[in-house]
Amino acid sequence: MVLIAFRLLGAAWLLQGHTERDNNILGGDARRYDEVSNSAGTPYRDFDLEYPPVTLALIKATHGHDRAATLERLIASQVVLDLAIVGLLAWAWNRRTALAYLVLSAPMILFPFLYVRIDLLSVFLATLGLALVRKGLQASGGVTLAVSVYAKVWPMILLPVLLIERRTKATVAWAISLAVCGVAWVAWVGTTGPEQVLTFRGSKGWQIESMVGFVYHWSNPLSSHVEGGAWRTAAAIPSYGRLLLTLLSGLTLVTAWLLAWRRRRQGDDDSVIYGQAPLVGILGLLIFAPILSPQYILWLLPFAAIVAARRNWVMAGLTIVVAALTAVVFATIQTQTKGEFWSMVPVAARNALLIVMLAVGLVQLARPVPTGSPTADAETGPELAPVGVTASPSA
Repeated sequence: MVLIAFRLLGAAWLLQGHTERDNNILGGDARRYDEVSNSAGTPYRDFDLEYPPVTLALIKATHGHDRAATLERLIASQVVLDLAIVGLLAWAWNRRTALAYLVLSAPMILFPFLYVRIDLLSVFLATLGLALVRKGLQASGGVTLAVSVYAKVWPMILLPVLLIERRTKATVAWAISLAVCGVAWVAWVGTTGPEQVLTFRGSKGWQIESMVGFVYHWSNPLSSHVEGGAWRTAAAIPSYGRLLLTLLSGLTLVTAWLLAWRRRRQGDDDSVIYGQAPLVGILGLLIFAPILSPQYILWLLPFAAIVAARRNWVMAGLTIVVAALTAVVFATIQTQTKGEFWSMVPVAARNALLIVMLAVGLVQLARPVPTGSPTADAETGPELAPVGVTASPSA
């Protein structure tokens, strides 16, 4: 209750913090949301838009008569989603997992940018989809996971959960829903919609907090500029850059899921599928991405909580430090854009720790499962049996 009250106090501080002012960095994305909602014409077709349709729907739903009203609705929606994630983790996993989520994300409440950004929507939908699947509600879980892809693309990497756990109904529901939503989107605005989302409105430069962009920016901060709503370097991503980054992310994903599948076959509990492998996969996406905004760290948190609840103290400790550094990174963005040394150090440290987390996660996945390792936890309740072991039927 103390940790939940801490979150509510953070939200209350935001509501009283005049985040609607033009010079307030916490209200920056809300200004973009207002711009989107006030734009005439059809999104993607009449004006460029970097948000997928499900996120656009929430942007429209939280739009108010002025910026202050928009921020109030936005903050309220994100607090609800955040607490809903806590509830889902307690329901589908256990109270310790929910507590781990509250602890791991607590440093971000010190500068609560997570409540004035829209990324908790995709985190909630992805967590809801996995929770439904884990509790045996396969069709609704598969549909929800597919919908989450249209809030943010990253939940696409969660498909192997369904395949490895042999959730056939969920896989079919996911594939059909993903296709139907995709066809509807293209029928509405053509292929320009997905193109604008995947390229962040056709942005060319490296975002200054990304692994590569950080180096460019620190060496020549005066050349960086705002492009597509984010600070990016004058150095453009080369033609082969996106392909190379995609291949590296893909290699990380394949490696993580193959190692997780092997551990599951060896008798490891399902936290390796619902927690460790997604965590490593998302780290691969973040590390090899041309943009690494602070709010993207939110994607890690439910999966890190599942891992931490299994007493993986190393990954838990790294996640807490990354969360704390991310809050510092956001709080110092104004001097960071100028390349000031003490504003760049937290970015360097945060990025280095993300690489460490990826390395640690892969090493942990590569280790064989100890003989006699328990597959259930007294506080977890019924555990999904390892692949190849008879489990109780699921819907």
